[in-house]
Amino acid sequence: MHRGAAFADFDGDGRVDMVVTRLNEPALLYRNATANGNSWLRLRLIGTVSNHDAIGATVHLTSASGSQWNHVTSSVGYASSSELVVHFGLGHDTRASVEIQWPSGKRQMLTDVSAGSYLTVTER
Repeated sequence: MHRGAAFADFDGDGRVDMVVTRLNEPALLYRNATANGNSWLRLRLIGTVSNHDAIGATVHLTSASGSQWNHVTSSVGYASSSELVVHFGLGHDTRASVEIQWPSGKRQMLTDVSAGSYLTVTER
């Protein structure tokens, strides 16, 4: 019997892993060990005017392959909280531009961001 699931990059390799809680048993960690050569970008947002965890911020990423959207939330999975990191898969792209729309209404741009990066971005 399982109770909840949460997602995070537990081993820091850029691939999202999953932990599942079980009733009356230890949790299970499912490590994503796929052997693809795809790139990724991870952003941890820190609000200064907005809430500290930047919950509700939206992120628009543009790379050679196109555009992606994501947002900061911990409510991914069931009966659990996932990490507050915005994760993008970039395929074979090596660079991207990022636009952050903070909950305060402020906008922030990052240009020429390298793939395979884990960035902490503080609201300006």
